[in-house]
Amino acid sequence: MTDRLRNRLPLIFIWLAVCAVIIFVSLDQIMSGIGWGPDDQLRQVQLRDWLAGQSWFDSTQHRIALPDSKPMHWPRLIELPLALVIVVLSPLIGSASAELAAMVIVPLATLGLAMWLVAKITEQLFDRQTALLAAALTATAIAVVAQLRPMRIDHHGWQIVIALLVLWTMFWPDKRKAGQVMGVSLALWLSISLEGLPLSVAFIALLAFRWIVSLDEGVRLFWTLTAFLVGSLLLYLVNHGQIDIIANYCDAISPAHLFACAAGALIILPEIKLAPASWLIRLVAMAVAGIAAALPFYLIAPQCAGSAFGQLDPLVRDYWLVNVREGMPIWTQPWNEIANLFGGSIVVGIGCLIYIQSRQPDVADRQKLFLLSYALLWAFVVSLLVQRAAAVAAVYALPLVGWAVHKGFVRARTIKRPVTRILATVAVVFLILPGPLMLGLVNVISGGDKDTVADQSASAEDGPACDSSESLAQLNSLPPSNLIAPFDFGPEILVQTQHSVLATSHHRNDAAMADQIRFFTGTPDKARTIMAERGIDYIIACPDEPELNTYSRKHPDGLWAMIAKGDRPKWLQPVKLPDSRLLVWRVVLKELPDSI
Repeated sequence: MTDRLRNRLPLIFIWLAVCAVIIFVSLDQIMSGIGWGPDDQLRQVQLRDWLAGQSWFDSTQHRIALPDSKPMHWPRLIELPLALVIVVLSPLIGSASAELAAMVIVPLATLGLAMWLVAKITEQLFDRQTALLAAALTATAIAVVAQLRPMRIDHHGWQIVIALLVLWTMFWPDKRKAGQVMGVSLALWLSISLEGLPLSVAFIALLAFRWIVSLDEGVRLFWTLTAFLVGSLLLYLVNHGQIDIIANYCDAISPAHLFACAAGALIILPEIKLAPASWLIRLVAMAVAGIAAALPFYLIAPQCAGSAFGQLDPLVRDYWLVNVREGMPIWTQPWNEIANLFGGSIVVGIGCLIYIQSRQPDVADRQKLFLLSYALLWAFVVSLLVQRAAAVAAVYALPLVGWAVHKGFVRARTIKRPVTRILATVAVVFLILPGPLMLGLVNVISGGDKDTVADQSASAEDGPACDSSESLAQLNSLPPSNLIAPFDFGPEILVQTQHSVLATSHHRNDAAMADQIRFFTGTPDKARTIMAERGIDYIIACPDEPELNTYSRKHPDGLWAMIAKGDRPKWLQPVKLPDSRLLVWRVVLKELPDSI
């Protein structure tokens, strides 16, 4: 056994143990064979379509928004590892089992990469034991594990891995190699999702500042920008096959972004190579490069100057986007969700950072500690503005949490009095997850979960929940049709059936989303016009579904408010599905039987 393998064995064993626990707690979802949420489910459908013969360059989901379906904003890149597992295992266990295996293996492999990178970053500041502990504590970071568990196959898990890789390169002494890897990593991150833009800007801004002030990091900055430009261009061609200057979407890397990067690079890359002696000249050069980049971007895609959702239909923005909690600021979230996401590694990590700076500034190399602090604080600020960004902040905090927990246990073992030692050990455990543990304690004391358990028991007696996988699967009793269903129902309907849906909670098809909102909020005559234009066959709903409740509350005279009161139009006939609590209406021109 080589020394390198021997050194990695503890981390491998920790990862396997974490995998076993996560598989156990995710077993129900694994057995369902369906992704956790709408993004995972639609990725599952997109993967199936590609493996069934849909072009790599065609990301359109043709069972959404008929007859004018739009391309999805996701590239197929992250489908490659999933497809690889399926292709390898299908001859051995069948395609359905191979898909299920891929949806378990790939997220857990991504988790392993994240834990390894946490350990590598921690080793830059602390000892090997602390690094292993920090990696193990990845399992306690709720925001992180939520994105890296089995059946979670959307792009957020890969963003966590890339964010860690980018930070790790900042510690590399070989600045040329570090810049090349960082640039390609940033290009891949933004190719997967523009959600990585704020942190990408933060890292490049730090390199640019150091170059302006003292010419430090010039080599790293040059190769980062060069690799980013080349990587972005190549990845765009890999994803799209060609550059269509007209096809500029605000929510993904588009030709406008590529032209902006190229224009800025033409100015700044030669300046970095020339290394002018005056900091003022370097500052002016950077400013001119920024203007040179902004000008073509604004000229080519002015609609994208304000937001990634600059092209979104205002109706969809008002009824859907503002209700997507994971994209909203932290102060709009329920307090218990804030406690779960932030009351762990993020709060503890920032607390440790303050403690180290004030009490033990020499516990780690100051330059390296600054890099970690810079990345963590930037990620924290972003997570305050966008809730789903909390995962990156949480994973950046783990090295500090590992140090605090290790230090706490060591100190606790030195206490001679048994009672005090036990209390100190409990306090260290509490340090790992203060928010969730306190939330659990509050629930136990207040009995906050009793109603939920009672409701679940009642639902179990009445049969599967209305929006459950079992209920939605009963839609297979209907002939292949075009359905209107709440946005979040759509992806699972596509996974489990051969039906099409008008819209899902994916904004590229915002025209169809707007039609669905108008359908439910407008008059019956307006709804029937939309139904005819879109070729709708059935309406699917659940009682007290939040999206539909919003429609009836804001539009008490609209179609859904009428249906909810029992006053349905004559052209809607109820349909009873076996073993399902779904509400189903068939669109008819004359009376038909009300069961199938």
